[in-house]
Amino acid sequence: MRIKNFLTAAFICTTVLAVGQVFADDDEDIDDDVGANWINNVQPMSYWGLRGLSQTVAAEPLGEGRFNISASWSYSEQNQDLSGFYTSEERKDLGPKVGSSVSTFRLGASWGLNANTDLFASVPFYMVKDRDGVNYTGTGAFIGGGQFTFPFPAEMAFRLALHGHVIYGLRRDEHKNVLTSIPDYEVEGKFREIDVPMGYAGYDFSEVREDGRITLVLKAPMSLVAGNLRRAVKLHVNPGVALTQYAESPLLLLAGGVEIDPTEFSTIGLELNWRTPFDEGHGFNDPFWFTPTLAYRSPYYAKGLFGWSFVFGSDIRLSGEMEDRKDEGSGVMSTEKLPIRPLEKYRVFGDFVFSFDFMASTRAEMARQAKANAAEKARLKKLAALSAAQRDSVAQKAREDSLALAASLAAKAEKARQDSIALTMTAAEREAQLKAEAEAREAQLMAQSAANEAQLKAQSAATEAQLRSQAEQKRIADSIALAEVNKRLLEEKAKRSEAEQMLLSTGMIVLDAVYFQTGKTEIHPNSRPYLSIIAKMLAKYPKLRLEIGGHTDNTGSLQANINLSQRRAEAVFMFMHSVEPSLAQMLSAKGYGPTEPKADNNTAAGREANRRVELKVLNPEVLKEYNP
Repeated sequence: MRIKNFLTAAFICTTVLAVGQVFADDDEDIDDDVGANWINNVQPMSYWGLRGLSQTVAAEPLGEGRFNISASWSYSEQNQDLSGFYTSEERKDLGPKVGSSVSTFRLGASWGLNANTDLFASVPFYMVKDRDGVNYTGTGAFIGGGQFTFPFPAEMAFRLALHGHVIYGLRRDEHKNVLTSIPDYEVEGKFREIDVPMGYAGYDFSEVREDGRITLVLKAPMSLVAGNLRRAVKLHVNPGVALTQYAESPLLLLAGGVEIDPTEFSTIGLELNWRTPFDEGHGFNDPFWFTPTLAYRSPYYAKGLFGWSFVFGSDIRLSGEMEDRKDEGSGVMSTEKLPIRPLEKYRVFGDFVFSFDFMASTRAEMARQAKANAAEKARLKKLAALSAAQRDSVAQKAREDSLALAASLAAKAEKARQDSIALTMTAAEREAQLKAEAEAREAQLMAQSAANEAQLKAQSAATEAQLRSQAEQKRIADSIALAEVNKRLLEEKAKRSEAEQMLLSTGMIVLDAVYFQTGKTEIHPNSRPYLSIIAKMLAKYPKLRLEIGGHTDNTGSLQANINLSQRRAEAVFMFMHSVEPSLAQMLSAKGYGPTEPKADNNTAAGREANRRVELKVLNPEVLKEYNP
């Protein structure tokens, strides 16, 4: 019956996702330029909320501004008789009996802090239903940590990251390790009940944390990526170590898998997980488990996953023996080793991830701006090449015309000379000869003058073309520089914090995280990190002149309130100056007391709103330089 119900639920989920895909394929409003990589809205995720497979993470960041919420479920059955594991008679019947079913639920979230750093956290819950119909529920261990991915070039196939998280046990054991209270020893006629851990190995190291016990897990995820954004084959390897409080030796953790994207919306995963202690004598006693998974990625910011884990290798995880200390009444503490239960032979699990990209519009705008800048740069480059070709053509034609004119004039002069020689040497002929020679000399002078004039015209044309080319090149360089300035301005505006944007747009911000004790001027320690951030922000705008204004409610005398607000404003000035000494020339302090209320002083809420510290720009005309 359980298998039938599970298959029915899996069929319904698959149908819903398939219908979503059909509607996504029919959607004609997807922008090919901006939404071409829509399938990457939700990459394959691990249940840590990071990219990767079910338990293996990829050395690939989520991306700045990406926020994921994940919910996972797993199911297994207790089919092993474990009564022979315990030496104490009263413990042989503890824990889930053969035929019990175990369901585990995990809620997690992850956040892309920047382009290379991701943060994540999760909490598991469990529910056990034994063959007698008794239900047990509880909470597992809190997990919180982060992952830093090294910024390798995108064209490189290799990826490397540093992964670390802390596990804090909220209960002694996860799901099947039901906590049972039994009488321990009699003190003053009363029985004290103690919690006995059942000792279950767990598919995840976080599933066996004792109450209050802290474990630090360090990993070095590595990935090899082949293919494009829509269809790819990826190999992930996660070597790591787990350091547990009070443990005899650390654990060596190793996970790896292959991620295959046969289509743009589906992923097939094959994983192998293993762990073993560093101390001697254990070797490979821990079991391996092999996990195939199938994931569907929807264009509507959601992902579904289904998987099945198979266990093979050693049955008993010797490295996980836990101690139960008991006082027998003699004042001496005795220790009994409780062996760890083996992993079940199989489990099935599912996972859903909902993803939100808070930087999508900013990235799309920057992509469009970059595309426009590239197009404009290509147009200007083409225009400059055309202008250079036209300039060379004009200069070549001027040279050819001047040479042709000089040759024509020289031919005419030679013909006149030959004609004059052919004349007879009579007086009349002599006169004619002299006249011809004069004409020849005149023609020669005219030819020389024409050649000089043509040469001057050619030089003038070449000079004019060169000046036009230089002017065009300067205009192109100015256009490219303007585009670069606009790009940097857009990037700078995108990085500004909310407080920074408010200051540069309105000329005033309220320092709402600055607190003082009633009637005191000492800044509360919790406010100092916030003031440090504000001080470092103001140092980026050295031309601003700002006033730190202190305000109070109307409780007490007017002069006492004005003096108190003045000292508080000066306290803020001195702290910000200690963080950024350059602010000494930019800041001034003034106390206004209750003279400028923002709310009704007759109510408690109004008086609280009036007790404030404000930053006001005294030269608002400078804001145009920082916020054009």
